[in-house]
Amino acid sequence: MESLNIAVDIGAGFGVKVGAFTEPFTQIGFALLRRDRTDEDYSRFVSGLLKTIEAVTKEVGKTLKVVRGIGISSPGLFNSDGSYLLPANLEYLTGHNLKKDLSDATGLPVAIENDANVGGMAEWSVLRSDLLYWVFGGGWGGAWIDASGTVQYPSVNWDHDDRSLHYTNEPGYAIPLDKFSLRTVFYQHGASFDRFQQIVAEDLGLAQSQLTGPHGDPDSIRAEVLLSGTGRCRLFRAMVGTDDFYERFLDIHETDQMSDPAVAGEHISKLSMMRVEAAINTDRLFGLILAQATQTMFRQAMPHGLRNGLPICLGGKPSYALPYFGPSAQRRLGALGVMSYLRPSVIDERGLNANLVGAAVLAEKAANEA
Repeated sequence: MESLNIAVDIGAGFGVKVGAFTEPFTQIGFALLRRDRTDEDYSRFVSGLLKTIEAVTKEVGKTLKVVRGIGISSPGLFNSDGSYLLPANLEYLTGHNLKKDLSDATGLPVAIENDANVGGMAEWSVLRSDLLYWVFGGGWGGAWIDASGTVQYPSVNWDHDDRSLHYTNEPGYAIPLDKFSLRTVFYQHGASFDRFQQIVAEDLGLAQSQLTGPHGDPDSIRAEVLLSGTGRCRLFRAMVGTDDFYERFLDIHETDQMSDPAVAGEHISKLSMMRVEAAINTDRLFGLILAQATQTMFRQAMPHGLRNGLPICLGGKPSYALPYFGPSAQRRLGALGVMSYLRPSVIDERGLNANLVGAAVLAEKAANEA
């Protein structure tokens, strides 16, 4: 009898994706538990998720008896027992142990991991090599996967001290970028770092003096403030200032969306492709800053065994802009002595969902360890 693994991808957006897999790259069923169906109540969430798992299993003509394991991809940080420590944008999950509750309800082995770690495991399942996996969105998440497919230095049982976070696992949050150096590189590209800080402060509802880096350092800023989809949008806004020349290359709907990071990135890429100077300079600046942050990561992690030259796979919508920010990043990485190459996610290239594929890999691992 053909066995089955269930993959669960808990998103902070529309809801929970549930996939049925016979092997990591063979998905035979799919269902969506919409976020508004659970009213952000934990009991309703678990009940709805169990019904969705049963429905997708039944849809493919199977029962839970042939399911080997369940893997869960979720934003946030976890305790070592699998309970939620800090669920990103999903506060109603705080303190709950979804891993245990699903296992108790189904009798199946269940594993849960941060979504960036799960995405990295999906990349490893194809490349079978040590790698860095970075996913860009509202922030910059990451994972270092070793040659055996194990996540290195995961942020488990975090003590809320920034210094406890490993740069490879929480790069956007943990890596500091020096404000003095940023002022110089912004100026060299025709932009104002002070204007950028003002934009960030307005977006977050903070005073400009409150923008600090890890450990509350007033002389630095967290990397993901710049190196994310939101950061790229802010960089562009700082680059153009009050100059609206770029609007000639966009239609009225696109122009109205330029302050929305969820969609502005696509329009910035369109402008870069059309050789609009403000967009080109935005992506050059993004690439240079990314290279600098990458060098900082390697300096910290190479004494722990990170290999110079391993592949760096990029996921998330902003990674689609790699053709535009990648050249400046790659040139600068080489000059800084980092020999790794940035490349698109191999899972994205196959048209698959990295979080679901990784959750299927996680489910198989849970089953083998049970």
